[in-house]
Amino acid sequence: MKEFERGSAAIDWCEDNYAVVASIAEFYNVVSNALFLLMPPLLLYLFRQYARQVNPSVNIMWVLLMVVGASSVYFHTTLSMFGQLLDEIAIIWVVWCGIALWYPKRYYPSQLNGNRKYFKICILLGCLSTTALACIHPAVNSYFMFMFVPPSVYMLYLELQRNTCKRVSHLGKTCAALWIIAVSCWLLDMFMCSMWQALSFPYLHCFWHIIVFISAYTGIVLFAYFDAMNECPEMGPTLKYWPNDTWTNMGIPYVALKCAGNMPHDD
Repeated sequence: MKEFERGSAAIDWCEDNYAVVASIAEFYNVVSNALFLLMPPLLLYLFRQYARQVNPSVNIMWVLLMVVGASSVYFHTTLSMFGQLLDEIAIIWVVWCGIALWYPKRYYPSQLNGNRKYFKICILLGCLSTTALACIHPAVNSYFMFMFVPPSVYMLYLELQRNTCKRVSHLGKTCAALWIIAVSCWLLDMFMCSMWQALSFPYLHCFWHIIVFISAYTGIVLFAYFDAMNECPEMGPTLKYWPNDTWTNMGIPYVALKCAGNMPHDD
């Protein structure tokens, strides 16, 4: 089938094809997905308390991030239309999963009566619909993915306005800055490729992979923290850093619980 053929994708990023390894179309765009594949097992460990006491579904997010990484590796290796669809659909699933897990109940439609299970069903239907649309009209996928950025940033702003923790505010500002840098890298690589090739630096999409993982993860941490504060403040949710809690600029943030009991939170 044509969709599985190398080079059949609608997009060809700025990096020179097959310049490093004969079997890999965009070598640096492949290896820059390492964080998506290597970090989730560590995140599974760091969020073990949160998953046990607050929201076990957070582990789905770590699996989906690995799916994004594997799909992106396949896409940039082959530049096939099938690989492009896998890559873009996996990202869409991550976005929908984040909405299902952490969209604040106070913003639910009144018909749902704050029931997260019903909300998740609605999100699942939306996810299936957009997945079908992505397969039928692949050209709209990139625009659809970025359509979620403004409302996500606005929701982050609203939650930060309710926050009183300086650590969380600092991480929120970092997250927003990283998103701006990541999106800029994507746009510059897409629309100003000739300039970067003239400068012998056609690698901005590599930086997109790295920075978007970090920014997406910080967003996950923030919304997981907000959700814990909204749903079970008695557990004392707090933002910590691994491997050293004083490394607020270099460490890996995660959500811990100061006063967690033995029983999981009932959603």
